Order: sequence, then structure tokens, then C-alpha cells
Amino acid sequence: MKSPSNKGVLCLLLFVGLSLSGECMGQGKMECESVTRPHYDFEGMLQDRLTANEQDWLLRAPHDNPGLLDMFRVRDIAPAPDLVPWAGEFVVKYLLSAIQAMRLSNNPALKAQTRRIVADLISTQAEDGYLGPFPLATRLKANWDLWGHYHCMLALLMWNEDTGDTAALASARKIADLICRTFLNTGLRVRDAGSPEMNMAVIHGLGVLYRRTREPRYLAMMHEIEKDWESAGDYVRQGVAGVPFFQTPRPRWESLHDLQGLVELYRITGEEKYRLAFENHWRGILRWDRHNTGAFSTGEGAIGDPYASGPIETCCTVAWMAVTLDMLRLTGDARAADELELTTWNACLGAQHPSGRWWTYDTPMDGVRIPSYTSIAFQARPTTPELNCCSVNGPRGLGMLSEWSVMTSADTLIVNYYGPGHFQGRLPDKTPVGLRWITRYPLSGHVRLKVETERPHRFALKLRIPGWSRDTRISVNGIPETRGVAAGRYLTLQRDWKPGDTVTLDFDMRLRVLPGDQEATGKVSLYRGPLLLAYDMRDNGGHGEPVPLIRLDHLPKTVDATGLKIALDDHATPWLRVTVPGVDGHEIHLCDYAGAGDMGTSYASWLPAQDCPRPAAEARTPDDGSSAPPGKMLFQWTGEASSEGRSYRLLIARTPAFGRPVLEKRGIHANRLVLDAASTASLVANQWYYWKVVAMDGATARESAMPPARFRIDPQTPAHPESYFTPPPRGVGALIVEDALRGKPAPSLGSLQRAIGGAAAVDRAGIAESAMELNGSSDMLLYNAGAFPEQDYSVCIDACITRMPMGLGQVFSAWTASLDDPLRICVDNGKLFARMEAGAGYSTEGFSITPGAWVCIAVVKEGAKLTLYVDGKARGSVHVPARIQSRATDIALGGNPHYTGKEFLAVRLAGFRFYGRALSAQEVADFAARPEPK
Repeated sequence: MKSPSNKGVLCLLLFVGLSLSGECMGQGKMECESVTRPHYDFEGMLQDRLTANEQDWLLRAPHDNPGLLDMFRVRDIAPAPDLVPWAGEFVVKYLLSAIQAMRLSNNPALKAQTRRIVADLISTQAEDGYLGPFPLATRLKANWDLWGHYHCMLALLMWNEDTGDTAALASARKIADLICRTFLNTGLRVRDAGSPEMNMAVIHGLGVLYRRTREPRYLAMMHEIEKDWESAGDYVRQGVAGVPFFQTPRPRWESLHDLQGLVELYRITGEEKYRLAFENHWRGILRWDRHNTGAFSTGEGAIGDPYASGPIETCCTVAWMAVTLDMLRLTGDARAADELELTTWNACLGAQHPSGRWWTYDTPMDGVRIPSYTSIAFQARPTTPELNCCSVNGPRGLGMLSEWSVMTSADTLIVNYYGPGHFQGRLPDKTPVGLRWITRYPLSGHVRLKVETERPHRFALKLRIPGWSRDTRISVNGIPETRGVAAGRYLTLQRDWKPGDTVTLDFDMRLRVLPGDQEATGKVSLYRGPLLLAYDMRDNGGHGEPVPLIRLDHLPKTVDATGLKIALDDHATPWLRVTVPGVDGHEIHLCDYAGAGDMGTSYASWLPAQDCPRPAAEARTPDDGSSAPPGKMLFQWTGEASSEGRSYRLLIARTPAFGRPVLEKRGIHANRLVLDAASTASLVANQWYYWKVVAMDGATARESAMPPARFRIDPQTPAHPESYFTPPPRGVGALIVEDALRGKPAPSLGSLQRAIGGAAAVDRAGIAESAMELNGSSDMLLYNAGAFPEQDYSVCIDACITRMPMGLGQVFSAWTASLDDPLRICVDNGKLFARMEAGAGYSTEGFSITPGAWVCIAVVKEGAKLTLYVDGKARGSVHVPARIQSRATDIALGGNPHYTGKEFLAVRLAGFRFYGRALSAQEVADFAARPEPK
């Protein structure tokens, strides 16, 4: 064994000293916690799903997939097993689901089976602590091996917590010790293992284990991973800066488990930066990437567009639920509990087939549900035909009910769940307490909550008032409660509770309309209580596309349970049927989203509607949680920049309730506003301010359901250049930059930021000093562009590639950060492409070009279509987001303006134009056919 260096010894002594002195002893305050060792007996339709999950998946899966653990036993036997890089997670994610399910049923058979699998897993652990399926040569240093060990640690620690099994805790420590021996003060870093957002997530498991053991090395290892984050996800600095998660360097879903490491660092150290970074990331995901179903991700990551139709992976949604549970623990914000309810009843149960036999990989907002063992069959092996990431992970979404349904804080019992059932647990002072929900919720909004205590006992009962319930009535033992009942908050009832005391709640179950945007423009989502409604072709005579238009003006104003076509048997699916009017006079039958498509039929949750209301405006700039320099400030939001009948009202306040705004501007007819220094002079430095925009459609006010954005004035934040405040031009011409490039860069419109190299050259007509030549190694022309257009724009330029690049070469680039590239025109492997990155990557087909030949290139983004033209003819197109959010304020010719890699292009250029509008096909053809300059 290698002897520790002096540096390592000092580091160890330092952390021992900090631990003993209390400097690292759980300083970060959590507002609430899950109940320790609770017991639940849920009833009704949710219990049917839990029983199906337990009987037809959890109890059956190990027998039907005998290779669940065999891959661990044969890891060093040649030939090495052919595994996907994340195969080590399968058994431990299964265990996480099984342990949580035990809390919800206390099934002796499941408990015995789980105990046996835990013991078998531990028996495969190598002497050095390795507990994965990969051979000796690559242990922890390749694949997603650290990711698998992270989940191993979580499962072992959860089992130890629930059962007291000391062998599980010892096994988790052996894993952590191996990680420390491999990466702590050895010259090898966790980032060297590759797949950084996956493997660095082990920081979360190390944090949980550190709080259990107070072993200084584990905290030291966490801080080393934190340093590695700076070259990968950069979660701390990006989070503190308020950068929306989809614009961070690693916005894949696995990074959400890294974010949980931020919570652990806060709990251990108490440093506010970790809490701020985590909260900002969560709020950014909620605002820009949480779908109408409560699910997270598009194409396995954040893209900044919750309306996009890409795949919504079950694993991503489960990770979002885990992060949201941490947000609830950290802040005690009822909104986080609302989100868990929304996701559970819709996205999570929608991903589970009612039979319990399978889970989806993709649970689309509109589409068809396909078993994961079909859609991601490549993950299966002969001995594990049903195992894949989503089949083992999906049940965790249900199991998390054991962690958030009822929670505790100080002398308080917190009620987040309202379905029928029974809870038994203990208050923080160890006093036994029970709750019984008597209700048909969420089919009915009437809930009777009986409090069960052995004798009268004083404690606080906090009741979640859902944000969607605009009018909630509450009484205790028949006496109405009128104070403190507010949607989206908790009502605290502090009293001496006696056996049999009953709280009665009546929630507002009127249908709610959520207007769509982007791809869902002209459509709405309808909700009743926490349930999203969907159109299933099965219930509408087999008719799928197109979904009929709904008449929103004829929706029932008030709807109660007796007025709905609810399935008489709660055990049937769908659970809920609602009939709404269509514009053609026909009835349109809707059902709960979780039950839609369970017979293999297509369905839709975004429903076309007549006279569809416009969506509310979402706060964009300044970013939620960001800091701004003193002086002039730019505010931007989503929505039409100029529209007949619509105006906007900007409000800034010291509290999110906006009781007394410190600043208000009305009658704004654009989606942006610049406040001068005099207007912002009253804003105090280093204090949070909240801001929102209310869209006014005539006399109708439309306000976002998202939490208001917040910012603070920081004198240390660098001032923005004047171009930051310049709006993109609109209208007939809408030229942003124009430069003929006749021998030198000299824009006739717009401004040159700087020219790096470049020489005068002949143009396509052979006229000297009528073009610019860039050398392909260092030359680049950079222009100030101001705020990048968010919807439509165009680029036209004459180009002659003089030498093909070895890799990627840029004709035009607006790249500003990972996944924030509103446009690049590039040469790649001998072909010309138009591409963009807006949360995800998009590319047209490539068009072959010949070195030494002049071509006229144009790229047009019009709405959701990006088109590449060469010599006036369309050569390729791609579907892209209709509206983008980019931080780009400068553009480059011949290279990438911000990327440090080699993306230069040897090219001659002339006649450059950048427009803030979409050119027509005729305008592009006219540009290509224009006369030669004289």
C-alpha cells in the first residue's frame, strides 16, 4: 500500500480537526426531513398501482432475470461480460425501489427477498472494496463504474437505515475507502474516469456516508470532486451565477445527481454558495424544462423548452423527483411538494403500465407508450432480458412516496399527500402519531384527515394547500379555519391534538387551462386537481389525428365529482373520464393522463382549442438567481415582442408576494425593457429582489404559474457593454450587421469588435481588394451583434473555401457556450452545414462544396425551421426550436468567437449580411443573383 504523502497527512489532520471542532458537523439547516421508518397503508387506485409494482415486478424480476447479480460474480472470468457502461446500476436501483416499497407495504416476502439480494450483493464485493461488474483492469477508471458504485452506496445506506444491518454500512464504507485510495492524493482524479456527469455523481453518496460516519477522507474526496466539476458541469459557479441549467456545460439528466451533492456540501459545511447554486438550478429546471406532465428532460437532458416533443426518459423524471425531494427538505417550500404530487400522479404513473409488468423509456406528452424492454432492448442480455435503466429505476418514483407523503420538522408533522390511506410514524420527540385520510382524492376534492394519538399531545400540523387550489376550505372538528389558507403554501395548525380530531379539507377541483407555447402554440393542457387530462383515441371512436378542436368557452364553470364520468370502480383504468365540447358539436372524451394509452393507443395531452388564450410571459433576463451590476438594467421575457391587443406590466418587489412593488412599469408593448440608472438607483446592493411580468390581453391579466424570478445588485459584477442593451432590429429591413468586406472589415451597419489577421483578396469576379482572406489558423473577424434574435434571423455571405479544414471550420459562428449556439455555418468533412445548439444540437444535411470555388451561402431561421441555401437554392433543412434563449452578443467569421479549440477556416469572404428576420426564398435567390460589385 502506498504511504501517504506529507500533504495527504496534513489534509487528513486538517479535516480531523475540523470535524472534532464542529466546523463540519452538519451546519447547513434543512427545513424538513422524511419520517424515520414510517409505515403506510395506501388505499384505492394508487394502492392498486403499488401492489402491481410489488407483485408483478419487484417480487418477480430477480427470478425472471437471474443475471441480476451474476454479472458481478463473473467480472474477472474471460471472456469479460458484454455490458453497457451503466450495467452496475441495475441491481442497486432495483434494491432502492424494493427498500422504498417495503415502507409502503411491509410485505414479509418482499423484505425476505430484499434481505437475500443485499447479502448476495455484499458477498460479491472484492477484498479491496470493489462492488461492480467490470474486470480488474478497468475498475473505477472507465465505463460508468463510479456511477454504479454511487448507487450501491445509496442502496446499502438506505438498507442500513431501515434495518440496522451493520454489514451494509461496512460495505458502503469499503466502497468509499476504495474510491479514496484510488483518487485522493494519488495523482489520478475522478474526471480521469470519463463520463464526468455520471461518475462525479458519487459526490452525493460520499456526502450521505460522511454524515453517517464523519470520516474526514470522504469529505476531502468530495472537495476534490468539486474541483473536478470546474472542468465539467461547473455546477457551483454556474448555479451561483444563476445560469439556467439548460445553458450549463453538462445539462444531461445524470447531472441532477451531482446537484444532490450540492445539498450534501451545504448540509456538511453550511456554506451558502452550495444552497444558492442548488436552488437556482432547481428553479431553472422548473421554469424551462419541466413538462406539463411533471416530467423532466427532452432527449435525456435539459434544452430550455418544456413544449418540445423529444423523448422524455423515465430515469430523467425519477432524478427530477429526487432533486425536488431535496429541494423540499432544504427549503420547506410547498411548491416543491406540489411538483412531487404533479409528477407522481402523471409522469410517474404514466410511465408504469397498470399491470405493473413494465415501465416505459419514453413517456411522451403526445404519442404512444412502448415498453422499455422494446424501445431500449440493446441494454438486455440473455440472463437479464427485462433489465434496463428505466425498468429498475421507474419504481423509485413510486417508492419516494415513503419520503415525502408525510414529513417532520421540529415539533411539526407536515402533510403533503391527500389520497386515501393510513400513516404511522413518530414525531421528532419520538411520540407515536398516526394519520388516516378518508377520501376519494384526487377524484374528489373532499378530504377528511383524522389525527391519531395515544393521548392529547401538543404539536403543529402543517397542511399543504396545493398551488392549483384557488379556493380551499378547511375546518377542524367542524370549526372553519379562515386564517393562513393560501394556495401554494402550508397552513400551520398548532394545538393540543386529541385522539379522533378531524381536519376537513375541500379543494377547488374546477378545470384549469394551461395555454401552450412554442410547439404547443394554439393548444392547451387541461387539469382537474393534480390530474392532467388527455385525449385517447380509444375513447373517441378510434380517431387519433387530428385531435378535434375544443371549445374552451363552453367548459363547465364548476365541476364536482357527481358531474363527471368517473370510473365506478377505482380499480379500473382510466380512473377519470371527462367530456368537453368540440367546435363541431361533438363530444370529446378525455381521461386521466396516467391511464391514457394503456391499451397501446395514441393519445395527446396538448389539445388544440378554439380561441386559445395566449401563454403567460416567463421571466428571462436577468436570470433567476443572478447578480446584476448597478446602473442600467435589461429585463426580457417570453412572448410576442409586439402584438395587437397585448401589453405587459413589469413589477419588482422585495418579497415574492409582491404586496408593495418597489418599481412598476405598465403599458409595455415589447418583450423587453431597459431601465436607466435613475430607475434602478433605489435598489439596494446584495439584497434579493423579485420580478415578474403580467401579460395584459385587453382587460385580461395572464400571470405565469412559475415562481417569480429573483436578482440582486452586486457592485462587483462587471458592467455590461452597450451592445448588451441593444435590441435586435425588426421590420422590413432588420439588418443587424452589413459588411461588404472589400479588402478590409468596415461594416456599414453594426460594429466591428476586433479583427484578428485577415488580408485583402480578389472576389468572385476576380476584382482585387474586394474580398477578405482568412488563413485558417488564427484569423477571425468579430462583430458586435447586440441581443441575438430569439425567433427569426438570416445570414448571407459569399465564400470561397481555399483549404479544407482537418476538423471543423466555421464560416460563421455565434457560439457562446456549450449548447448555446444560435447559429453556425460550418465545413465538416468536406461538406457545408447549417447548425445550432439550443439545449440540444440540430443540423441540416451536408452539402458538398469544392475548394477554390465561390459559392453564395444563405441560412434562414423561420420559426421552427432552419434552412441552408447554396447559390440561391435550398440544400437542406432541420426542425429547430421556434424560439431560443441565447446569451450570444457577438458573432464571428472564419472561426468560433469563444471556443478555445481550433475551428478556424481558410476562406475568402465578401458581401456579409446578418438579418434579424427571416428572408424569403425569393430574397435569398435575389441575393445570389445580384450583380457583381464594381
